[in-house]
Amino acid sequence: MMISLRGALTKIVLAIVVSGCSRQSADTFDLPETARKGTIENIISIEFPKKPYRFSLAKIANGVTIDYTIRVKQDIDNVIPRPQDDGAAAGPGPSGLFPFEIISGNGQSYSLRDIGLGPPNEKPARTIKNGVYSASFEWDGRNWNGPSDFDPPKGDPFPPGSYTLTVSIVGEVRTEEGKKPYDISNNIEVILVP
Repeated sequence: MMISLRGALTKIVLAIVVSGCSRQSADTFDLPETARKGTIENIISIEFPKKPYRFSLAKIANGVTIDYTIRVKQDIDNVIPRPQDDGAAAGPGPSGLFPFEIISGNGQSYSLRDIGLGPPNEKPARTIKNGVYSASFEWDGRNWNGPSDFDPPKGDPFPPGSYTLTVSIVGEVRTEEGKKPYDISNNIEVILVP
């Protein structure tokens, strides 16, 4: 009788332990995927509307604003965002990150790759706060790499066709193992019609 009582107690204790583990597993499972994986690429995303952007040549020639969103799912400490323009002159957006937009394809390209020279100092680490940040840029449908230091003229208009808009964010995160680079990007189709 004593042995089966001991066996029964063991089963009860095991059931409590297993039940507790199961509960903890359920709690962990309910955490955002990004928090469990713990990488910046899983915490920050660049989001576009579900449909591609579509513009007529006449509309884009007058200038359009292209909108997108940067979503930060939780606060991230020790982030060192990096500008991606050639002279490191770009400033951060509302999120504290440095998004870089480029529209390209079919031998055409538009970006603000060359906006002049920025200060040569190291950008400090910062906390990127949880939030949803609206971002946008303006485009008149022409080829261009930016104003540079000497304000070069814009190139020819993009012809009708399908192009790719890519928005990227790069930098490093300070960790106990040292600085780890990150490169987050997303793209969407931009269609130009006559």
